[in-house]
Amino acid sequence: MSITATNPGTPAPPEHSQARGRLVFCLLAMFFALPVIIVTLMYKFEWHPQGSSQGELVAPPIAIELPAGLLDAQGKPIAPDLLRDKWSMVYVTERCAEACMQRLYTMRQLHASMAKDSQRLQRILITQEADWQGLQAEYPDMRVIQQPTIAVTTLARQFQIEPSADTRIYLVDPLANLMMSFPASVEAKAIRKDLVRLLKAAWAG
Repeated sequence: MSITATNPGTPAPPEHSQARGRLVFCLLAMFFALPVIIVTLMYKFEWHPQGSSQGELVAPPIAIELPAGLLDAQGKPIAPDLLRDKWSMVYVTERCAEACMQRLYTMRQLHASMAKDSQRLQRILITQEADWQGLQAEYPDMRVIQQPTIAVTTLARQFQIEPSADTRIYLVDPLANLMMSFPASVEAKAIRKDLVRLLKAAWAG
């Protein structure tokens, strides 16, 4: 009886390569779609963190689009993928007065409290505030989207989930979907609890 030797360097049959390619594609699709799936399930099953203070789900999530030509406080172009690959805490205001300063401080403290997960989270301010020299020094790692006026206004309108003015902190997932907001009545510890749970459950970002 003869035995045919198998060459270990022989390429895999085409059907094996196709099956592997399909598997890799499905895994990648699941990886990037997971944040949206999580939000959908949270809304469908009315899941929310325990406690009296909690974030409000945006259902359905709103896909945020960055208008062309946006600039930061130093006049540098904002990358079109700014809201991709990371979770984003976003604050929107025309002018940064006392309430704005308090929320920026809260966002900084929340970001620092996330420890190793802080690298998965970024802070973004959308504003038309002109005087940013002092604030930029105090918050050097916060992204400030400031100009031009028309583009900033167009972007800010996408976060208007209700007519009344509010000092909300918005949460945008790594696929650039606005999926949760935190009104001024929500305490920082409750916001942190939501963030911890979301980042623990999500693979993306």
